Amino acid sequence: MAVVGIDLGTTNTVVACVQNGRVHVLADDQGRRLLPSVVSFHPSGEVLVGQKAKERRVVDAKNTIASVKRLIGRAWASEDIDRARHRFAFELKEGPGHGPLVTVRGQDYTLPEISAFVLTRAKQIAERSLGERVERAVITVPANFNELQRAATKVAGRVAGLDVLRIINEPTAAALAYGLGRSAKERVAIYDFGGGTFDCTLLDLSGNVFEVLATAGDTFLGGDDLDVAIAERMAEAVLHAHRYDPRTDPQAFERLRAAAEAMKIDLSATERVQIKLREIGFGAGGAHLDLDFAMTRDEVEMLAAPLVDRTFAVCQEALAIAKLPVTAFDKIILVGGSTRMPLVRRRVEQFFGAPPLDRVNADEVVAIGAAIQAAALTEVARRRSIPAPPVPSARKSFVTEPDDEVTIAHRLPAQLAELEKMRPPANTSPEVPSRRTGQPPPPLPSTALRLPSARPIAPELPSLTSTLPMPLSGPAAVRAALGASARPPPTVTQTMEALPLPTAPPTVPDPSTDPAVTIPKPVAYADILLSTMTAAAGAEAPVARAPVLVDVTPRALVVETVGGWCDVVVQRNAKIPCERTRAFTTSGDMQTTVRVRVAQGEDAVFERNTFLGEVELEGLRAAPRGEVTIRARFEVDESGTLKVFATDVATGRQAHAVLQLVGIAETAAVAVMQARNAAALVS
Repeated sequence: MAVVGIDLGTTNTVVACVQNGRVHVLADDQGRRLLPSVVSFHPSGEVLVGQKAKERRVVDAKNTIASVKRLIGRAWASEDIDRARHRFAFELKEGPGHGPLVTVRGQDYTLPEISAFVLTRAKQIAERSLGERVERAVITVPANFNELQRAATKVAGRVAGLDVLRIINEPTAAALAYGLGRSAKERVAIYDFGGGTFDCTLLDLSGNVFEVLATAGDTFLGGDDLDVAIAERMAEAVLHAHRYDPRTDPQAFERLRAAAEAMKIDLSATERVQIKLREIGFGAGGAHLDLDFAMTRDEVEMLAAPLVDRTFAVCQEALAIAKLPVTAFDKIILVGGSTRMPLVRRRVEQFFGAPPLDRVNADEVVAIGAAIQAAALTEVARRRSIPAPPVPSARKSFVTEPDDEVTIAHRLPAQLAELEKMRPPANTSPEVPSRRTGQPPPPLPSTALRLPSARPIAPELPSLTSTLPMPLSGPAAVRAALGASARPPPTVTQTMEALPLPTAPPTVPDPSTDPAVTIPKPVAYADILLSTMTAAAGAEAPVARAPVLVDVTPRALVVETVGGWCDVVVQRNAKIPCERTRAFTTSGDMQTTVRVRVAQGEDAVFERNTFLGEVELEGLRAAPRGEVTIRARFEVDESGTLKVFATDVATGRQAHAVLQLVGIAETAAVAVMQARNAAALVS
């Protein structure tokens, strides 16, 4: 069975697969590689997904669902859900667990269920293209997605019948597609501006090690916002001409949004666009109200400028976290459809001081990276299943520093040496030489954002008491950065056209270092040659050297203490996978349960952060107050997903730790959604 990489986007979804040593972006039976992330519920009962669903937005907006990626994993009471209720034509209501539901044609659907329809169609496209079953996938998410959003995306994958091998961040996937197989050390900035979200991720690339230095993002900032701004301008024109406001009619405004998106795309290639929309509304006596509307590129850039400005505030935040100047990067990579706007490209070059790269299609590069990671994970798993001669085993090491609780990590000395060699010293000063000029850069701009300082934490809780160990830093943090893979680095060469599998990988010249080289502009199809992951037909494949992804947590993980303050368990930008422990003590006699409230965010006040849910520690020994101490281990895995384990310190007996996330479907509910999904979408 094949394994695929899926970029589940706000606007479009893309599926790719490694086959015969190359990454292929897979197309539907019409040759389309972009699957619109739109689901429409037809009056006949049929569920339409993709292009046919997108076409129904202009005639049946109330029953056509789009852009749910912005809303997935958010609580009903959040500002973003409130904003969406006034912006989207389809109906949203509060569901169990304070999560939002979509109501269409008398049926309620969770947002992961809507996303699952899109994933199911992507799965079907892959199966038809590859001629075999697809049951496993790596799915990408914005780097700034929190735990609820990642968990909801995993649920969507399960409902679609996919075993989600890993959730990886979109910018990291893009770096894999661009950087895998390059031997030189490079520092790369990923500017990821899509339809609904924006991320800026800064990485160090060294061989097969992809180490994220910092990431920042806005999960409600993208091309959708520009579509709405253009549609608002159109609505004002209709109001001025006909004294009718199409914003009062969700269906009419949806037509304007669709036309605005088309105008935005056209204005990336031309200077002026004019459209004619018929029957936007009806006036006195049922007269048709039409709209003739024109817009220039300069006008659309004026509307886009505030949104683009917001992206660079996020970039400044990432630079401040990494303690690096804007000139410290060798390459700037553009990801996402919104980066096709000439304004964005100009501003990116002005900000970073170097022209961005766009050799791989910005809509497809994330899926390509996800497919590379999927193939690597599959090959490593296959190799591990093959019996091998006895060799010294990789041992589980326990890394402890003064005043730390024990942190457990699976590490290998060779990997540690490789990573420690490439890492800059702790507390890296922003006054580092530019890799492009060799000259000291100017100081970090004063607009760089600063994280709020920690506030005092009360020592006791009414229901629990928390010990506060110091976080890992220095060499211990480096050791906590790597995963368990014992494979050496891969050697992969990127090329823009299909090539026969060579005995030695070809070298592709780099236009950033060789001005004589001309690389084509974004291509509709990109082949990435994976020379070490497979061998020629009939030959035994060499040992796969999987990429080592050293990612970070986008937000701090905190637990609530007395008075509503926060105890930071995992710092923002901590390397993952990682583990941290906290000790909790019963505060009542014969107490057998302890509940711990968990959130993500940087604010010292618990309620100002994103509430994730509760960890319930059950089955404790019944004993007098203070005699039972439970050590809870918070583990963030390679997907950025949180798991919690608990142990009775006195007896060593494992306690039952249940992490109850807000609005995330439980197993029984997932089974019901799977059945409904299978019945609605027939291949």
